[in-house]
Amino acid sequence: MKINSIIVSSVLCLSAPALAPTAQAQTSQSQNATVRGTVVDENGEPVIGATVLVKGKPGLGTATDLEGKFTIKTQGAKQLEISYVGYTTATVNISGKYDVKVELKPSAELLEDLVVVGYGTQKKESLTGAISQIKGDQVYRDRGVTNTAVALQGEIAGLTVTRGSTRPGSENAKFQIRGANSINGDSSPLILIDGQAASLDELNSMDGSVIENISVLKDASAAIYGARSAGGVILVTTKRGKAGKARVSYSGSYSRTIDGIQLPITNNNEWLDMFYEAQYRDTEATNPGITDPNEIHNRINWWIFNSFGGTPVKKNETTGEWETYGEQVVGEGLFNKLKEGNSFFLKRGEFIDSWQPGNYLLDFLYGNADTWKHNVAVSGGDDKFNYFASLNYSDAQSQLKIAEDGEKKYGARLNMDYKPTDFFKIETGMAYDKRDITTPSQGIGRGWQDMWFWAITNENGDAYDTFSNNRNPYGWFTQAGETKAKWSTLRANGKITLDFSKWVKGLSINGTAAYKSVRQDVSSENLEVRFYDWVGNQTSATQNSPAKLEQENKEWTSYTLGLFAQYNRLFAEKHQVDAMFGITGENEDYKRVKAGRYKGELYPGSGLSDLNVFQGGDNNAAEGGSNSWSFLSYVGDFRYAFNDTYLLSFLYRHDGSSKLTPENRWKDFYSISGGWVFTNENFFRNLNIDQWMNFGKIRYNFGKTGSVNGIGNYEAYSTIKTGSIYLGGSNLTTMWIDGMRSANRTWETLYSHDIGIDLGFFSNRLRASFDWFSKKNDGMFIDVVYPSILGASAPKTNNGKLTTRGWEVELNWRDQIGKVQYNVGLQISDAWTKVNELTNNENIPFAGHNKNRLIGKPLDAIYVFQTDGIFQNQEEVDAYYEMYYWNADHSGPKSGNILPAPSETGTNRLRPGARKRVDIDGDGVITDKDIYYAGDAAPRLSFGIKGGLNWNGIDFSFFFQGVGKQTVLRDGNMYAPFVVNYCLQNNTFLGKTWTPGSGNNDYTVMSRDNNFNRFNYQNSDVSVQNNRYVRLKNLVVGYTLPHTITSKVGVEKFRVYFSGDDLWEWSKIKDGYDPEYGEGSNNIFPLCRMLNFGVELEF
Repeated sequence: MKINSIIVSSVLCLSAPALAPTAQAQTSQSQNATVRGTVVDENGEPVIGATVLVKGKPGLGTATDLEGKFTIKTQGAKQLEISYVGYTTATVNISGKYDVKVELKPSAELLEDLVVVGYGTQKKESLTGAISQIKGDQVYRDRGVTNTAVALQGEIAGLTVTRGSTRPGSENAKFQIRGANSINGDSSPLILIDGQAASLDELNSMDGSVIENISVLKDASAAIYGARSAGGVILVTTKRGKAGKARVSYSGSYSRTIDGIQLPITNNNEWLDMFYEAQYRDTEATNPGITDPNEIHNRINWWIFNSFGGTPVKKNETTGEWETYGEQVVGEGLFNKLKEGNSFFLKRGEFIDSWQPGNYLLDFLYGNADTWKHNVAVSGGDDKFNYFASLNYSDAQSQLKIAEDGEKKYGARLNMDYKPTDFFKIETGMAYDKRDITTPSQGIGRGWQDMWFWAITNENGDAYDTFSNNRNPYGWFTQAGETKAKWSTLRANGKITLDFSKWVKGLSINGTAAYKSVRQDVSSENLEVRFYDWVGNQTSATQNSPAKLEQENKEWTSYTLGLFAQYNRLFAEKHQVDAMFGITGENEDYKRVKAGRYKGELYPGSGLSDLNVFQGGDNNAAEGGSNSWSFLSYVGDFRYAFNDTYLLSFLYRHDGSSKLTPENRWKDFYSISGGWVFTNENFFRNLNIDQWMNFGKIRYNFGKTGSVNGIGNYEAYSTIKTGSIYLGGSNLTTMWIDGMRSANRTWETLYSHDIGIDLGFFSNRLRASFDWFSKKNDGMFIDVVYPSILGASAPKTNNGKLTTRGWEVELNWRDQIGKVQYNVGLQISDAWTKVNELTNNENIPFAGHNKNRLIGKPLDAIYVFQTDGIFQNQEEVDAYYEMYYWNADHSGPKSGNILPAPSETGTNRLRPGARKRVDIDGDGVITDKDIYYAGDAAPRLSFGIKGGLNWNGIDFSFFFQGVGKQTVLRDGNMYAPFVVNYCLQNNTFLGKTWTPGSGNNDYTVMSRDNNFNRFNYQNSDVSVQNNRYVRLKNLVVGYTLPHTITSKVGVEKFRVYFSGDDLWEWSKIKDGYDPEYGEGSNNIFPLCRMLNFGVELEF
């Protein structure tokens, strides 16, 4: 038995329902005979979960058990139909028979080899384009994540999925296929759900359990979708019903989030050490004549006392008065007392400060969180009518404990197929998805960057404040209000197929119609926030005053219509012809309304969130707008195969867009591809190597795709602006052209090449695919710089060029040893992009990120200052200034110099412990041009490794995902010590900074001078990170109870599993951050891990 069918059969057997015979009136034993049988494959192995139907008796059927056996009452029928995915349906005569054995033959279209492509399906063996497909259950089953896009990370070669968070509803996931294709937009692919265009937000609103499969069109095979296919196409197909008695399934899971990689932040004692060290070194720099360490300590103690110190006090429980005791706590004494971790009170003027260094703010704000997922589905049907219906619900919260931060998803779906005759078939689909996201309006990231030595709340439970800095995260989380984003998506689609094969063999005509309504309602509060001292006095002015409320409603409504003729026929058993021609159109209307009141609440503290309970006034807002766009397209698809050996494909699309001027509205897009299955040649068979190499195909694809991303819906028209001018002693109303149109602007045009080879070894147990590709944008939209005398906004023009090249490798092995079925797979891909031309818009690099602007470099090129060690003494500093700072007569600095000015005292100057910048261009002065290219911020060498096994009902699987090459330039509040004072610090620098005679040269001398630290670290090579990483994305252990046990209680399948998401990682990051954070170091919410427990039931 082929191993791929074993794995599929193991799953489907456990999911197949017991199709109990329909109760019928029985007149005789012969009319209701019982037939027993066994179903095997071509190797004599039992086929588990095959569907057995009584022909002519709709709804009467059963399924084979774990031994391939079945028992069924025939009700007088003479034939059985036995089917199983990947095999040809068998019709068995049972007249006078009571025991049968049926052998199923492999179908020419195995389930795993049938790929969804543009406007149809195609055998994988006959594909001439680069198309990858994955089953929905492979992606979403056993996962705790609720984000549909995130679950695809690392699954498909060439599909890069990035995220910025694990906060449910705020993951900020993005797709990109085979690198960038333009500087406009984010090069995201076109997503179609059951043939209808969808946004990434719409995909994420869906529940992954309803997805049958996902196909990714990566090369010019996407040209069949023309106008929006430049970034590739993702085809999402939802599940549909199959013939047989109703099957009821339930899947549910509970997940618990736990901490992942925590931010590399200092604890209180570490912060105190770094703070004191920085203040000590700054005191040295400010007072270079003082060499006695005791004198330096005394000066620090004086400064700390004036800033933080005070007199110890305690409250007399009898009188309620605060009484002093002991000596003043100053300088190192305060620091030492804080390190002890005990709570105490200090009187500072009229204020009483509650010091509670034992409080760990993060534990107060954050903890573990729960996620619940439920899905119920019913499917079934007969030879005329099939249906699939599902309901789903999920509730996922982030690790924030003191405020709501998460999402809830609700979904309902009904897919139906009705085929009353061989001539007529109708397919319908209806779905409603709702996604509610709630987050705090302010405060996300707070607590992960604020050092905290004080009480969190005062004795009254109010948000405690120290030194009137208004930084207590508790106050912001609990008082500032919420932002609620509610997404609702309604979809309805239908397809009618007329099969004319009775009159013209292979000819059919189908019409499609789809409607979609997407609505987003956002309510954003910014309420007043107050902070108090220990005894209940408000410490500072009310923050966020007056309170504000904004409500915004957006609605997208689209209609899609299509009419297609298809012709599929095999001539002379060797010539396969498949052709399609059609017309399709799409229109989308967008409407937006926004209102806001900014004068405060009428009833503060009421908890009401409505515009009517906020005060009116002149400063309120009411705005909105609407727009629309449309496409009309003629599409064609012709495929020819000779003897399944020589393959030819031609795709064509003639697209028109309302976004362009009538002169340039229409454009032709196409793809030409060919393939050669060399293993079908006689000369290959004569080599006698087909025992170990059974399939080989070479393919090439070339085509042209297009895009109108980067231009607005109405930029085909000039815009007029009104105003006034003072002339002749009075104001006159005037009008002028504000935005100009371009009569010559047309589509961005991408030319793509793909060369690939697909191989199968050892009866397809080992499959391999290799691809090399390139794509060139030959008419990229760019802003062209015109003289200011133009007096209007110039339109973007097709004056840019960009090239992306790359490669992909996929390897998969499946086999069986005894009763153990196992599989392992690897996919890895790389893509690199270069800007070739920006006519009249050339730029020179600057330090930092140079996005979309440098010819000959990637879209996100990083340039930094090169450094060469650390100054060890003042003599080195003086020599450096002499060489690079002073002009010839020492009258001033050299032209273009960016070094801090020399001085005998002060902290913001080059001094021992500072970093040396390199004069890269050798002109004798350190300028902003002394930078070099440090790398590409885009992820490269993306890969995934997965495997699994099944044995006696026990299943196990693992999945690793990672990035092999990426450059990150760290920025934010913690990329260097004390870039922001009184902020938690990165403990990476602890004990590794320069001090006199220490030999520590990893990082510069500690300082609290922001400008000094920025000079040493910002956009410097020392802040460049190697973001290579590998992460254990998913690990699963499951067990399915034997059917012999579950069937006794009417259950076809019962499976339990434990799994984990994002359980482990390794990275080359040197400063301790999670590799998926990107470049930032503040306002970050750490990524978490998930532990999941789930059950699957089928009846």
